[in-house]
Amino acid sequence: MKFLSIQKGIITEKLTESKEYYQKWFGMQIKFEADWFVLLHLPEKPEFEIGFMLPGVEAVKKTYFQKPYSGSGVWLIFEAEDVKQTYKELQNLNAPIDLPLTEEEWGDVHFTMVDPNGIGIDIVQMRNS
Repeated sequence: MKFLSIQKGIITEKLTESKEYYQKWFGMQIKFEADWFVLLHLPEKPEFEIGFMLPGVEAVKKTYFQKPYSGSGVWLIFEAEDVKQTYKELQNLNAPIDLPLTEEEWGDVHFTMVDPNGIGIDIVQMRNS
């Protein structure tokens, strides 16, 4: 098997709030938008995408696409080139950071935020091996 990418999609009633959150705090841009779906991407890496879809869209037939995300068990990892600089930039913008910059015993340096859907976002710089 050979895959070209892995995409992320979140079913949510907070379509507008999600779009605005990822645009405001991470500079994501709209790749596609409809009244029931929005696809965002990082401007410097357009292949890095995240989609948000309203629940219960009639055209989407599978039952697992009908219910919104329930609020636990998922997190996103944004790997930063310079996590300390990213932290300072977001802190200066008064971003809703819920875990301050932390150096873990295993070597990762990270901080976290929570999106409008309750999904944790771990902004991390992986340790050098």
